[in-house]
Amino acid sequence: MSEMLSVRQWQDLFRSGAFQDRSRETQIRAGWYDWFCSDTALAGRLQRIGRVVMGITEPAILDNYYVWFKNNCPLDGPLYDDVRFEPLEGDRCGRYFVVSQDCPYEKQKWTLYTERSGFETPEFSCDKVREMEKYLNSQGKNLAQAMQLSAVVKKPKKEEPTR
Repeated sequence: MSEMLSVRQWQDLFRSGAFQDRSRETQIRAGWYDWFCSDTALAGRLQRIGRVVMGITEPAILDNYYVWFKNNCPLDGPLYDDVRFEPLEGDRCGRYFVVSQDCPYEKQKWTLYTERSGFETPEFSCDKVREMEKYLNSQGKNLAQAMQLSAVVKKPKKEEPTR
């Protein structure tokens, strides 16, 4: 990824058609980081997995996260995609999360794994993208609170004057 765009900026570019070109360079700019499918398949896969990103309306996610995409190759089963939401500030502090689509190991079409849940089991699963969007948007307030707590913890203490 050449630059980290906020989710809001990414949505604007997606809406404008900036990621429709099937070239490898364009798809890397869109956020593809790792893939096993052909380069020319990435644009179509982005149209499908990008739907969940386009459904984000919560400002805490829109303005404080960036997205990147991975096309996964399981040992047994078809390729599947995921989108990863990472805090722009770079410090995950339990706020990193991944939404997978059509993972052969999951029972439902859309699955959310979060760092705050330890990635052990899905935090949420559903069959409709609108359900996943609704859940993600409902979590924005919790993520914003985690960011405020993180900022308080990271704030450097004033040093005592030396005598």
